[in-house]
Amino acid sequence: MSNSLVTFTTVNSGSRMTVPLSSVSHVIEHQDTKSLDDTESTCWIHFHSGKSVHVKETYETCHQDLDEYYSTHHERI
Repeated sequence: MSNSLVTFTTVNSGSRMTVPLSSVSHVIEHQDTKSLDDTESTCWIHFHSGKSVHVKETYETCHQDLDEYYSTHHERI
């Protein structure tokens, strides 16, 4: 996946959103200590603007998308 646009679903509203990977600064795995269900893994996407969004996607998938984008566009962090 070397696409520069990726679609995610938000945790709060279930809305789909398109993210330009060039605007992403980093991703953080969400660990819900209150949840007993380990089957739902989520992730926080943080933007260069300082904003963030909580998405229904695994950290591994978000990291892979971001890593492939930066590798393809020679913008290693």
